[in-house]
Amino acid sequence: MKQYVDRFTQVLQKGFRYVTQQAALTGESIFNLRHTDAGLILSSVVIGMSVGVAIVVFHSIMIGFEKFFSFIFDETAAVPFVRFFALPLVAGLGGLGVGILNNTIFQETHGHGFESVVEAIRAKGGRLKGRLAVQTMLNAAISISSGGGGGREAPTILLGSALGSRMGQAVDLKSYQLRLLSAAGASAAMAGIFNAPLGGVIFAVEVILGKLTLVSIMPVVLSAVMATATTRFFLGNDPLLIQPPTISVHWYDYFLLAVVGMLSGFATIYFLQAFRLTRVSMRRWLSRIEPMWRPAIGGLIAGTLIAISKDLLETTYDPINKAIRGEGILWLALVTLLLKPIAAGVTLGSGGEGGTFAPALKFGALFGFVVGSLLSFVIPGVQPGLYAVVCAAAVIAGSFYAPLSAALILFEVSDNYEILLPLLFCTMFSILVVRKMRGHTFNPNQRSLEDEAIAHGTKDYTQPVKRTSEFL
Repeated sequence: MKQYVDRFTQVLQKGFRYVTQQAALTGESIFNLRHTDAGLILSSVVIGMSVGVAIVVFHSIMIGFEKFFSFIFDETAAVPFVRFFALPLVAGLGGLGVGILNNTIFQETHGHGFESVVEAIRAKGGRLKGRLAVQTMLNAAISISSGGGGGREAPTILLGSALGSRMGQAVDLKSYQLRLLSAAGASAAMAGIFNAPLGGVIFAVEVILGKLTLVSIMPVVLSAVMATATTRFFLGNDPLLIQPPTISVHWYDYFLLAVVGMLSGFATIYFLQAFRLTRVSMRRWLSRIEPMWRPAIGGLIAGTLIAISKDLLETTYDPINKAIRGEGILWLALVTLLLKPIAAGVTLGSGGEGGTFAPALKFGALFGFVVGSLLSFVIPGVQPGLYAVVCAAAVIAGSFYAPLSAALILFEVSDNYEILLPLLFCTMFSILVVRKMRGHTFNPNQRSLEDEAIAHGTKDYTQPVKRTSEFL
């Protein structure tokens, strides 16, 4: 009996050793795939799904902080003689939270928006710190939920790019692969947060990478698709913006759309310059104050602006949808679009977290509503909602030097094919005005694009262009 037991034990031991050896060989072969096209495809899919889950988590954190700050606002507003100061106090409290985090837990973690992503891809081999993802998620959720003037797209892109970079570093990928996966994470973030996979891909090409190659397109597309599919599974597939009223655009309408596109270009110049002056002024003014208190002061100022117009809040797209429906109040829309770049500049200049894409989107939609409403007094049948969508794309195109991204994202988030041609048409005239007026945009690749235009003889001036980091 003992012989049979010993024999059986030996067979089990041999079988275990064989299985272990085969598993080790299989694991080693799978690990070696990381430098192949198959490994790049697998990495892109995993990154897309991971970024999609991160967007869902970020969305949930945002909702939690919104409820928290809403509760504080309700309790503060109930106190006599304090009601008017409730919004500034809440925004200041959120800014204080960001300042405390930046000067304690995240004291050695630095990074902000598109500039950090592009810098990592160009100069750092696609390497971003994992702590940057956590810092971005928490700070942006606190800053935006409490009333900060920044948008959620730039923090999300930084989050996605950091996740892509860290996953690549975890399996010891090469520098060129890390750069691709960082860009793939950014594409996934943009696609997932706006439910716009095609727009996310083109945005990554126009703004993050600055050029398109056959090697880069595969991870960027796959990650954008998987991130969108993941966010749709958890958050649904409803359009971010409502559809504008159905309208037939005739060939002669494009003359008016061309004029509106150029007007959007001039409006974009105001947005860029007002944001820049406000941000630079805030940095200079707060330079002698302890860094921990700067976001709180910026929050107080941003909250005061919100007390003038609650449409400045970046926690909702209701003002944009009202503009598309043609239900906005003309004077309130005018006040909001004048204050919007100032509110964003105050928040980001004081150390708050956020981006400039969503503020540009809201600014453009309200500008289009104002233009459309004024045109409706002169030309019967003009619908302001159409111009709200078209001008939103035109302002984004001029602000980011990204006409295709702007048109495709607005097309996808509005879920209306009929508006695609006017979007593409107007964005070209907007970016033409910005380019001719030498506007310094939020696109970190602007200098290389301008240099390329000079080299091909398509630019009529040769003066040096400031880097985006100098502008921001």
